[in-house]
Amino acid sequence: MVKIPYGIGLIDVDIKGGELLECGITKSAKKDGKDAGEVIRKAVKNPIGTNPLGEILASKGDNIVIVVDDHTRNAPTELMLDALTEEIERYKDKNVTLLVACGTHPSPSTGDLRRILGKYYNHEQFKIMVHDCDAHDLVYVGTTARGTPVRLNRAYVDADIRILTGDITLHYYAGFGGGRKSILPGIASRETIKKNHALLVDERARTANIADNPVHQDMSEAASFAPPDFVLNTVADASGEVVAAYAGELNAVFTEGTAVARELFSHETGLFDVLVVSAGGFPKDRNLYQATKAIQNCYQAVVPGGGLILVAECREGVGDAYFEEWMNEYKSYEAAEKAIRTNFVLGGHKAFYMRKVMKRVQLSIVSELDPDMLLRWGIQPYESLSAAVEGELKDGHKDNFKIGIVRNGLDTLLVPRE
Repeated sequence: MVKIPYGIGLIDVDIKGGELLECGITKSAKKDGKDAGEVIRKAVKNPIGTNPLGEILASKGDNIVIVVDDHTRNAPTELMLDALTEEIERYKDKNVTLLVACGTHPSPSTGDLRRILGKYYNHEQFKIMVHDCDAHDLVYVGTTARGTPVRLNRAYVDADIRILTGDITLHYYAGFGGGRKSILPGIASRETIKKNHALLVDERARTANIADNPVHQDMSEAASFAPPDFVLNTVADASGEVVAAYAGELNAVFTEGTAVARELFSHETGLFDVLVVSAGGFPKDRNLYQATKAIQNCYQAVVPGGGLILVAECREGVGDAYFEEWMNEYKSYEAAEKAIRTNFVLGGHKAFYMRKVMKRVQLSIVSELDPDMLLRWGIQPYESLSAAVEGELKDGHKDNFKIGIVRNGLDTLLVPRE
């Protein structure tokens, strides 16, 4: 019996002959006898590529902006703020703004902010600001070599001390999350994000690839126009346990973190006739827009014409109007590809990726989504995982039929053996 994350709960499933595909942990904080908070504090006290945070605070002005991940991420933000605050609280005259990096995502609710920030939601020294990608006062800081005009949040640009926080995770076209993504898309304008994300049609823009990835390179150049003074990034396993933390200069932190993440999240495997893939539960499966990342990480380990069952509650529905509109309008990969190349629209890129997956595999979804909508899209809906297993594994009696199970699809990159 395997427990599959779904929303805030778990679903029990018994799949005869199913192979559980889990990524190993290279260096667990618990194995070192340290809890997550201690690992993060140690990183802050031992930065790479910068002076200690205390020296930075002492040598610069009083206006500090700390960029934090929004409600669609699962970073240990409160623990990171604990470590940073140990240094900042020595300087009572400093003004601190917590800037929530939403990119183009909807603004977080009050409940979301309380979950993200914990005790810092009502901290007397901290002001909370939510980034608006359509704000009228965004600041132009330069244009990248690839033609992306970079406009960023004014509070961040004008700050005396800029600090980024976040977690380094897999990302299906930027290679990895974390680092420079706190700036672009995190606190950038809609135009900037749209221009950068249009680069995702390049085949080099894929999960865990940063060496020649144009999306990553464009993001990095954009970040260099208004670089942070200090960066704190963590790497956590699929269960949320912090495995590593790094602090200091942006690129140095990102290089160290991605090396750990690549080893942690990659799983070399053969091909499967059917894959059962959970997005990893809430908040990773809060809507289809977020949950589709699990599909991107895993679908290439399915034989052409095989089946992939996505398990994602999607309590907030599709999550993006353009995503839904494009899935309704563009019925094939070829049509979606033509549209994305000629008229890139944020949200539409999700439909492009979905149609690309559906060209290779038969896609089914266990969710709270409208089943009629999914059927119109060519996706088989199921109300329960047991029904999906029964429906999709009906040919499982044939010889050498292979079934794979992924419990945390957003944190698992399946790498098919050559």
